[in-house]
This record gives sequence, C-alpha cells and structure tokens, in this order.
Amino acid sequence: MTTTPVAVDPGIEARVFRKVTVKVLPLLMLGMFISYIDRANLGVIAGPLSKDLGLTAATFGLAAGFFYIGYLLFEIPSNMFLAKVGARIWLARIMVTWGIVTIAMAWMQNDVTLYIMRFLLGLAEAGYSPGAMLFLALWCPARLLPKAMSWLNLAVPVALAVGSVVTSSILLMNGVAGIAGWRWVFLLEGLPAILLAVVIFFVLPSSPAKAPWLDEKEKAYLAQNVTQRGDSGAHELKQLPAALRRPSLWAFAVTYFFILIGFWSITYFLPTIVKEQFHLDAVGSGYVSALPWIFSAIVMFVILRSISRTGERRWHLTIPMVAAALGLLIGVLSGNPFLSLIGVSVAAAGFFAVLSTFQATVAQVYAGALAAVSIALVNCVGNVSGLVGPYILGWLTDLTGTTSAGLLVMSGFFALAAVFNYFLIGWADRHTGGLRGTLNTEPAARTTDNQYTEG
Repeated sequence: MTTTPVAVDPGIEARVFRKVTVKVLPLLMLGMFISYIDRANLGVIAGPLSKDLGLTAATFGLAAGFFYIGYLLFEIPSNMFLAKVGARIWLARIMVTWGIVTIAMAWMQNDVTLYIMRFLLGLAEAGYSPGAMLFLALWCPARLLPKAMSWLNLAVPVALAVGSVVTSSILLMNGVAGIAGWRWVFLLEGLPAILLAVVIFFVLPSSPAKAPWLDEKEKAYLAQNVTQRGDSGAHELKQLPAALRRPSLWAFAVTYFFILIGFWSITYFLPTIVKEQFHLDAVGSGYVSALPWIFSAIVMFVILRSISRTGERRWHLTIPMVAAALGLLIGVLSGNPFLSLIGVSVAAAGFFAVLSTFQATVAQVYAGALAAVSIALVNCVGNVSGLVGPYILGWLTDLTGTTSAGLLVMSGFFALAAVFNYFLIGWADRHTGGLRGTLNTEPAARTTDNQYTEG
C-alpha cells in the first residue's frame, strides 16, 4: 500500500533522526562491526590455519566461500522471518547463533570441518546485513536514508581495520594453555556477538510504533515519511514471483555481484598479498593489512559527504569503480610492493565509496511489499561473489605461484561494475526523480507493491 507523504517539517525531522542515530543506529552498527570481524578473521589467520589444517590457496578460498552457501540459502527466508517476528527477536537470534558457531570453530581439525563450520556460520549470520538495512528503512525519513545507510556501512571498513589488528594480536597468544593462536581467535571473537544479542533483545524496539522515546507526533511523522512500512512483510512470499520477474532488480543484483567479487577476494587474501609483497609473518601481515581499510573508511566518508552535498550519484558510483579497476591493474603491473599496497587500498576504497549509495538506491526504488524480498535478492546474488571470488583468486595463486593473475581478474570485474553502474544509476535517477529529489524534496515515486511493470 502506498502512502502520501506529509509536508516535511525540518524541526521534527531533525529531532526524529537525532533520536534514531542515538537509540537505533549504534546497535545496528555494532552488530555489523562484529559480523564482519567474525566472517573476515579467516584472512588474517590464513597462514597458521592453512599450515595446521593442510590447506592450499584454492582450498582456503573454497573454505572462505562456503560461508556464502549457507548465507545464500537462508538470506531471503531470514528477512521474511524478521518482517514477521520483529527485529528485536530475530536480530538477537541471528547474533547468538553466529557467536556460538564462531566459538565452535576453535575445535576444527581438518579441511572438511572447516568447510562445514564456514557453511554453518553463513547459515547463522544470514539476514543480518539486509535485515539491518530493511530495519533502518523503517526508522529513517526517506530523504535521510542514504545518510543513515552510510553510517551503518562505515562500520565495515572500521571493523576490517580493527579486526586485522585485534586478530593479529590474538595470534600472539599462540601456545597459551596449549592452544594454537588461531583457535584463540575464534574463542574470543565469538563472545561479543552473544553479548550484543542480549542488549538488542532487551533494548531495541521492533518498530517506531513501539518506541517509548518517540512521542505520538514523531511516530505519525515516521509513518508517513519512511521509505518502508513496518507492515510490508505481511505479503512477502506472495510478492516473490513479482520481484523475480523484474529485469531492473536482476540488473541491480548482477551489478552488486561485480562490485562485491573483488571486495571479498581482497578481504580474504589481503594478508596473503601483504605477506607475499613484504615477506612478513602472519602477525605483521595482519597489522599492515589494516592500512587499506583505514584508507577506505576515510574515502568512504569523503565521497558520501560529496554525494550528500551535490545530490549526484551516477558519477559518484562510476568513478570509484574505475579507480578500483585501475588501482589493481597498476599495482600488479608495477611489481613494486608499495605501489601494490596502494593499488589494493584504492580498490578497497572504491568499493566502500559506492556501497551505501548503491544499497540505498535499491531500497528507494523498491518499496512496499517488495521491500524485504528485493533487498534480500540483490544481496543474495551479490554475495554469490563471496563463493566465486576467493576460490578464483586462490586457484590462480596455486596455478601461478602469485596472487597477481587473480588480482587482474578482479580488476576486470571492477571495470564491469563501473559500466553497469553508469547505465543502471542513470535509469534509477529517471525512475525515482534522482537523488536530489530524495535528499531535498518530498520522497519521489517508487516501485511499490502496486507497481509491477518496469518504468
């Protein structure tokens, strides 16, 4: 059902958004922070883990990718459950489950148990990222949703930077109580997810209507001005065939695949790349691996401020992907360790520069009953890259003895993402009235449950 937005009152809008950024956003950001540490710590411990479990680069990449099999199988059902039972219960359930699985990974004995546990971790964590984005869309006035998304996603490069340092430091515990350092990583890094789940269960309201810190005027304002409606999950299963028939949705999904494949490959192999270039041990490689993610967080902040100021998104989503492709290309061809690190840093920053705006565009184009299933479908297809990318990079590393060939392939995917972004975002601007219409005026017309034809 489509609602008519009420006139924007800057005072109440600012007040509501300030409350959301204090009461809701920090919990979602912290959950995102912990989730990326727990799924990406595999890259930092790759050396000692591979040695103890007898992994090649290809089997390591395959193990990293097994996470996404479980993740893909349960992502859309997880979003549907979130819409039915509420975020407070479902996000807490997700976090408890992935925390338990992370801790259990300390008992892995061989490659088969690694595959199984990565699959289970993906199954457990499925739905958190798209669920958090969908939940955020219930709380944010439509024109401020890209800003809120940017803050949510800023947790990712920060998590990867902090996680690289923390995980490397935990590796120094190798031998304490007779336990290998990489096993300590899983034992210690699984606990925060369980603790945060308890906080979310008792603190996070399931919807604005149930928030005791919003007054009736603020609740009414949100009911008329958010991108998504809290009751949109009631018909999710019925809307799945309609979503699958939309060419534009598949275009977004394929583009997201091209954007993500290079990112996941870099994420899991960055410490290996650093070790290869600078001849460092696992701990030193982990510390140096934090640098590209720190740079990414800075670039992400700058680009998002530029988008917010100018209202332009087509070139803001195209140029960073071009830079990412060129960064990897120049870094590989230079043969210089420092230029290689700079190239990887530019590629990682290019990904984060486009992430929030791309996701917000999907959330703005598809609203109403199509919301959760559309967001989850785009995330599903995009995250197939997490299965494909690391395996390709690992296989080519085994084949050639270096990560260079695999990085060149990822450079090509980033180039494809740039082309797709240019045309797809141009279509989205025409379809929604552009980002300026979202940021500076009333919410533009969007694809709702009553609109199934491509425009």
